[in-house]
Amino acid sequence: MNKDKIYSVLKELNNISSFRISLHTTEFNEIAAYPERKQAFCEFIQKNSENELLQCKQCDREACQRALIIGDTVIYKCRHGLVEAISPLYNFDVLTGFLMMGQVICDGDSTVAAQNVLQNLGMNCTEAKNLAGGIPVIDGGKLSSFVNIMTVCASYLTLSNAITGAKSSVARLARQYISEHFTERISISDICAAVGYSKSSVLSAFKKEFSVTVNTYLNELRLERARKLLENGNFTVNEIALSCGFSDQSYFSKVFSAKYGKSPTSYRKDEAQ
Repeated sequence: MNKDKIYSVLKELNNISSFRISLHTTEFNEIAAYPERKQAFCEFIQKNSENELLQCKQCDREACQRALIIGDTVIYKCRHGLVEAISPLYNFDVLTGFLMMGQVICDGDSTVAAQNVLQNLGMNCTEAKNLAGGIPVIDGGKLSSFVNIMTVCASYLTLSNAITGAKSSVARLARQYISEHFTERISISDICAAVGYSKSSVLSAFKKEFSVTVNTYLNELRLERARKLLENGNFTVNEIALSCGFSDQSYFSKVFSAKYGKSPTSYRKDEAQ
């Protein structure tokens, strides 16, 4: 790991965004950040309550998982409404870590919610108002630009070998194959044949490394693609189902409804409003 190169990138990202930029291992342990200290709001609530710290970490881990599933940067709000973004880092298709930027308030949101959190944890009104008021507020339009820049920097860190990875594991080989073929009607047998390992080895290794089953990961990729096509395309529901690797429209509608709480048709109608 080239610490000087990494620190330089984190500092430059912070200079243009005001975000705190941090680098994390594949297990989401922080190994570098600029500035080194966390946002004062986060620092207070995490030190005040061990449960708050655990829940913050869980929120970030879920975002990491989402980023892995879609293979791209994810923008999300933490449990207290602060905006964050996380991008997976790869070296020759092997996950080597995560680049994270946060924690800010996006315009249109209020600092009052953050102030209330602090007061509920015992801080007096004046101190809570001042601390919440110190959270950076960012324009929504600029947020997207900053995230795009972060994604480019994430690619730079891996391509420049600032962060290196180990040899691909069984689980990573399986994930790579799934990511490349999820729009096809692939089966577990196809995946196992592609990576050259038994079904039991692939399934157990995948669940252990990524905390989800192969089928869950496969469906998440398909559903994410389907959701985007429903929002932006003019395809029929049946055409979307088939183009995303589902065997038929009925099964697609079933798993889509289970994931999003509404049918594909209803989802498209609601998004169009």
